Amino acid sequence: MLTKPIRMLLKVLYNNVLLEDGTVVKIVKRDYPYDHTPCLTIDNSGGTSTIQKNIINKDSVIPEDHPQYDSEHPDRMISQQMIREERSISLNLNIWCNSQDEREEIINQISTIFKKIQSDHYSFCKQYHNGNCSFLDSECRALTVQNGRTAKHQCPDPMGYHYENIFTTYDIIRPSFDVEPAYDLDDSTVNPQVLRSIIRVSFSYYDYHIIGGAISQDLSVDEELL
Repeated sequence: MLTKPIRMLLKVLYNNVLLEDGTVVKIVKRDYPYDHTPCLTIDNSGGTSTIQKNIINKDSVIPEDHPQYDSEHPDRMISQQMIREERSISLNLNIWCNSQDEREEIINQISTIFKKIQSDHYSFCKQYHNGNCSFLDSECRALTVQNGRTAKHQCPDPMGYHYENIFTTYDIIRPSFDVEPAYDLDDSTVNPQVLRSIIRVSFSYYDYHIIGGAISQDLSVDEELL
């Protein structure tokens, strides 16, 4: 099962890293990078640790097996009692390539992508799909409206258009997102030589478990624990 941070990296990198000639740098299985260079692989560098657990109330969509599920209103939400686990993880983003030029080009593009998600770039909103906003069912307003936010490539009205950044989508604790500088670990045992660079990315994130699917009526939570 893929953790939320890995799913987030796959989402932001998939089809978004390209060589100068337009070739997409693929994300492949860790076992076969040499067969697909240039490519990217992701592996867990330090395991996953649980920092703390809390019992909270959280609004969520009613699951189909819940007694209050309504097939005519499948998106209806209720407040449910959940165990929330805060976890931390460090991932290695491996860059496999054939030349120094490819290496620099790929690292620069990944760096730009990470800066975009940290600056709320409109293209990494949950509602954004190929230039359109799924909430509005029309062209993304960041591409048509001119104001102070769109000048920074952000949604012009986050509340009105239900903007949701990538950190929220995958329950990532935003201040915890940390990207270390790339370092090289080339493989000289193959001919021709395969160049490898590694970018270590660290996250903290939340996992949720609904307690029996029951609706909480009287739970209170110490705000200092949140």
